[in-house]
Amino acid sequence: MIGADDDFATGALVGNLLLVRARADQVSSWVGKGLVAAHVTPLGDWSAVTPARIAANTAAPYDDARTTIAARPLAAALRPAIGFFVHGRRGVVVVSPPGWRAVKRWLIWAPGEGAVRAPRLANARPADLVAVSGLAASGLPHVVAAVNSAHAGPLAWVSAVHAALRLPGHSLLVEADAPRGSLVEPSPKRVAAFDKMAREEAAHRAEVDPPSPRDRRPS
Repeated sequence: MIGADDDFATGALVGNLLLVRARADQVSSWVGKGLVAAHVTPLGDWSAVTPARIAANTAAPYDDARTTIAARPLAAALRPAIGFFVHGRRGVVVVSPPGWRAVKRWLIWAPGEGAVRAPRLANARPADLVAVSGLAASGLPHVVAAVNSAHAGPLAWVSAVHAALRLPGHSLLVEADAPRGSLVEPSPKRVAAFDKMAREEAAHRAEVDPPSPRDRRPS
């Protein structure tokens, strides 16, 4: 069942696909320096990253694997890249264009609303998806149609957008039992260092941020 709580549940194995236009060994090194256990699958010119578990190796509140992979920066040598993710009832496509100062862009879909703007994030257009995927400009109308298509749920939507872009790895996006490449676990030292930094930042905010009125109790 998609979204089950088990670490190796189907929810971790479908609706979560990052495609990086780089060699699998380069991508595996990047995964190992991160916070999420993931499978790295070579797909020709692309390498696929799919989280092995729903939870990242870090402590809450930074323990959502798909959010961590989607938001993590990629070095110039690992771009372009494009990710397809299901997050709750929303579908998300994230594009990382090539170029030294390229900005990561987000396309978010919600049932009954279609594409919605993402506050505080750079929004992606269908043309941005086409440019990153390498699809010919003549394919843009098909991508626009997929982005604007109505679906009952986010997995069907990201699947349609992925298919319109003619990218590899469709089975990794929609099939829990699709063959996957090597499992790469993140460095325990890096995870511990991140958790320590997160705790220190939380403690600092607690010291400097005044409590809200509803948090104050009468003496």
